[in-house]
Amino acid sequence: MSLAVPTTIRLAEEHKRGVTQLAELTNRSRSYIINQAVGDYLRRNATYLQELDEAVASIETGPTYAAEEVFAWMDTWGTKERKPFDEVVTPLYKNK
Repeated sequence: MSLAVPTTIRLAEEHKRGVTQLAELTNRSRSYIINQAVGDYLRRNATYLQELDEAVASIETGPTYAAEEVFAWMDTWGTKERKPFDEVVTPLYKNK
């Protein structure tokens, strides 16, 4: 972990109470709890945005399928009627 730098934030009163309560329950400082929460938030959202960028890129480069066909295929999961994806769903578009 890198060197911590002092930062001032404004918290809603209920968040401050929650941070204080969690810090007391875990025998950690409020600073630790807030730092962990910020780190988790950054990792989760960075991953989400990266996956979103990849999804948009795949639309531009990969095949595109009708949602209705994909959902119909998914409804067969766990049944005797389940078939491989490419036997059931046909691409609407095959991009470059």
